[in-house]
Amino acid sequence: MKDALVLICVLLIGSLAKAQADDLHLKQTSIVAKETDGKILNSKPWPPLPKYEGLDDFGRSYFPQFVYEEARTQKEFDLFEITYASDGLAVRGLLIKPKAPGTRKWPAIIFNRGGNGDLGRITDNGQPCGGMTNTSCMDVADLYLLAKAGFVIIASDYRYQGATVKRDEWGGAEVDDVLNLVPALKSLDYVDPERLYILGLSRGGTETYLALKRGIPVKAAAVIGGVTDVKAWVDARPEMNIVNGNEFIDGFAKIWSDYEHRAEEQYRARSAVYWADQINVPVLILHSRTDRMVPVTQALRMAEALQEKGKVYSLHVYERDGHPLPRNRDDRDRLIIDWFNRTGQGNQ
Repeated sequence: MKDALVLICVLLIGSLAKAQADDLHLKQTSIVAKETDGKILNSKPWPPLPKYEGLDDFGRSYFPQFVYEEARTQKEFDLFEITYASDGLAVRGLLIKPKAPGTRKWPAIIFNRGGNGDLGRITDNGQPCGGMTNTSCMDVADLYLLAKAGFVIIASDYRYQGATVKRDEWGGAEVDDVLNLVPALKSLDYVDPERLYILGLSRGGTETYLALKRGIPVKAAAVIGGVTDVKAWVDARPEMNIVNGNEFIDGFAKIWSDYEHRAEEQYRARSAVYWADQINVPVLILHSRTDRMVPVTQALRMAEALQEKGKVYSLHVYERDGHPLPRNRDDRDRLIIDWFNRTGQGNQ
């Protein structure tokens, strides 16, 4: 009898947890009924980027004025905030396309952003753009520099918005949002579906490796300052308090399923160093030796894991630079573009 009561309690607790999760899911900012994954539901022009003088000290230190102003005033590409379907949700993202694509088929880059929750968001988070609290205009300027080399760019802002913004699973359900950018790209008649590439920054590196693990159909990948061992990264950055929660995220211990008993399993499932054998496209790894956000050991260990499994990769470590490699922007972009062109016949 006692065992039966325990079982009933467990079932009730499990049902309650599922109901709460389902309720949270239904509180997403938008729900899409019976839409095909990857369908672009709507788009609107991207708001004008603020002038260079409107950036704060952080923003101005990130870009030389002439580089940022070129991106801000360019007339060759259209920028759109898109909403697309992913697992029944309406997910926001970014699309950069040529104004006059002509008859050619353009290669495309899927960009995976860093940050969590509202931190690092590409679309508007309600804060003035140009500083640490809103880097979207700086991301757009950076991505324009890749677009002008001959690529369409698409990016997801991941599904965690509104009521679920602090429930970011960080390598969980939102990986579907990355995968569903593929059918979004294939729906665009100016994109060459045989020349798709993927690029991740920081946490976006984790998303990139997870998408590769699940077989995203890209020709090559590049990762900047990527997290490849989530537990080691968390241990190296205790000040972020990402396990127990901070102002941007409720914390892995509250979000991940059965963290008390399955934490190691959850970390390893998100950490590419443990399953490098499942990475089957060429990977370019870029990092700074002095990266204070993600230690360079994350890149070194990933390269070692890929080497051990006989995978195709290239590792480039810059002597002194920030997390997204702003001081070496020209060389960083040159390496990425060359990698995509050489390994996947990118810009033909």
